[in-house]
Amino acid sequence: MKFAPFALSLALVVSSGLAAEEVEVTAVKFMPNVRASSGANWFEADVVLDVKPPPAATGRMVSRVRVVLTLQFELPAAAGAERRSEFYRAEAECVALEPGRADVRFYLPPELVKRDQLHGDPKWWGVELTVAGRPVPAARAAYTGTLAGAEARKNFQTRAGAAVATNDGLLQPQFLTPFAHDYPRATPTFVRREPR
Repeated sequence: MKFAPFALSLALVVSSGLAAEEVEVTAVKFMPNVRASSGANWFEADVVLDVKPPPAATGRMVSRVRVVLTLQFELPAAAGAERRSEFYRAEAECVALEPGRADVRFYLPPELVKRDQLHGDPKWWGVELTVAGRPVPAARAAYTGTLAGAEARKNFQTRAGAAVATNDGLLQPQFLTPFAHDYPRATPTFVRREPR
C-alpha cells in the first residue's frame, strides 16, 4: 500500500496546558480505496503524530488531544461546468497519548468516493496545532508546499471555514465507521460525547 500527503487542515488541541512540542504532526497519509468488511471502498486519512510528554506529565502521557481535520478536494467538472472544490471537516479527541507514534484516522464514505471520484490527492492540506487554546506556529511539514506562507495558510483556513458547513458530518472519525476496531494496537481511545 502506498501512502501520500494530502489536502487537509488539522488542528490539535491539548487541553492539559502542556507545551506545544509535546504533540507534533510528522506525516499525513491517505488511501483512497480502503475496503470495509461490507466490501465498500472508503477514503482513509491517517494523521501521524509524534508524542513527547514532558517528564512531569501525569502518567508520562499527553491527555485529551483533540484533532480537527479539514480537507479540500478539487473535483472534475461535469460537461460544460466549471471545476468545483469540496471541503470536509471532522474532529476526534483522544483520551490520552503515550510517548511515540500515534495515528488518528478519518474516513469519507464510499458514496462520496464513488460520486466525486476521490482517487487522488486532495488539492491542499495544512496542519494547525493549538495547545491549551494557544496556536503553535506552523512547522515546515504542517502545510503543503503551495501553502508555505502565512497569508496562503490564512486564506485556506478562511475558505474552508466558509465552506465546510455544506458537508457537515460527511468526514467521519474512525470510531464512527466500520473501521472502529481496525488497527487495534495503533488506535488511541477517543472521548465519546452523546447528545444530552
